[in-house]
Amino acid sequence: MAAGGFDLDAGLRRYPWVSRALNAEAVYGTVLTAGLISAFSLYNPGLPTLIARTVGTVLVFWGAHVYAEIVGNRDLTWREAVREALQRSAGLLWALIVPVGCLAVAAALQLSLGTAVDIALWGAVVTLALLGWWAARQRRTSTLIKVLTASGTAGLGLALIALKALVH
Repeated sequence: MAAGGFDLDAGLRRYPWVSRALNAEAVYGTVLTAGLISAFSLYNPGLPTLIARTVGTVLVFWGAHVYAEIVGNRDLTWREAVREALQRSAGLLWALIVPVGCLAVAAALQLSLGTAVDIALWGAVVTLALLGWWAARQRRTSTLIKVLTASGTAGLGLALIALKALVH
């Protein structure tokens, strides 16, 4: 039992799909989502359009990823390959939640496009840091390795913010 009465490991054993979704595809999807938000925001589309373009593009990438996983996994039956592909690719969809959620909240609060994009990109950085920490935690590494891994994945988001600053 963890401090405060919440046992993360026990909770994840109850909901194993959460742990399966915190994978390489979640990192890739978070970077993809943040990159799309940054790139699409250059055209000043307005928040609803930015959200729709981002979600739509990630859905296309997700569909392509699922399809590629299915046709590439020739050792399984079609049914097994589809199930495996959907499970492995779920992280791409989960990756939409924080950045797009930030955009949606910013739209509800009537924040400017620039502010909304900044909040979404920083949300992606935090998400990437947590995904890095989680990956190191799964390997039962030291706190130093957890911090370094979290910093490395967060660095991907920071690189997108730096690129956005150079382009804008």
